[in-house]
Amino acid sequence: MRSKGRINQRRKRRRFCILIVSDENGNREIVLDVWGDFALFTRTESKVERSTYDIPTPSAVRGILEAILCKPVEFRYQVTEIDVMNPINTLTFMRNEVKVKADAKKLDSIDVDAERTQRHSYMLKDVYYRVHARMIPTAEYKEKDDKAEEKFYGHFERRLKKGKCFYQPYFGSKEYMCFFDEPDDSRTPIQESRDLGIVLYDIFDQHRHTPIVTSIKKAENNSESYAPSYFHAYMINGIVKIPDYDSLEVFKQIRQKEE
Repeated sequence: MRSKGRINQRRKRRRFCILIVSDENGNREIVLDVWGDFALFTRTESKVERSTYDIPTPSAVRGILEAILCKPVEFRYQVTEIDVMNPINTLTFMRNEVKVKADAKKLDSIDVDAERTQRHSYMLKDVYYRVHARMIPTAEYKEKDDKAEEKFYGHFERRLKKGKCFYQPYFGSKEYMCFFDEPDDSRTPIQESRDLGIVLYDIFDQHRHTPIVTSIKKAENNSESYAPSYFHAYMINGIVKIPDYDSLEVFKQIRQKEE
């Protein structure tokens, strides 16, 4: 969903660009701006006291794109670049939460006083990113329609221009709304470089578009299951290049089934 008031203020001084030619082969990309007041891309090693990555994970960006257009049987998104447009600012706060989830089947209420717990969150504030991604048709669908890719880009462009989405996109957690629009050419990435370390790539198998089974006990008829994938992220002058999912730069742990 777009924030109409904030967008209309800058509508007159911007030039729009949605699909760009990314290389000499004529490969096209989706380019859009996303922003919000807060973001929390939780590190996998800090689930209790939540601590954010310095940038959105490719998984989080994919989730934003799928909120605008999602056809998992027909294509998948390959995030290629994340541009950091605002300085990386963080804040820490504590809030009251509960330790258990309500049981929807039993319709039991939660004793908030008994189950209350206080947790810290280390998060980002005043975030603004420009994301780039390709739309890759599945092999099965591409055989049926050789113009599938062109149709997907056209469909996404129409939805983006109208501000349509299937559900409200968010930055890592549903409390932190994500607004989106066509790219604002008056904005440029920050001039800062840093080693961002190992960052979560995704928790899904991009080729099957199904959740990765991380528990051997839950894996049925599988000789192996995959843990979440990671990559080493570098920000060069505000630009973070994202390797292809099948690249050797993406680390995928294979867990062999125990005898």
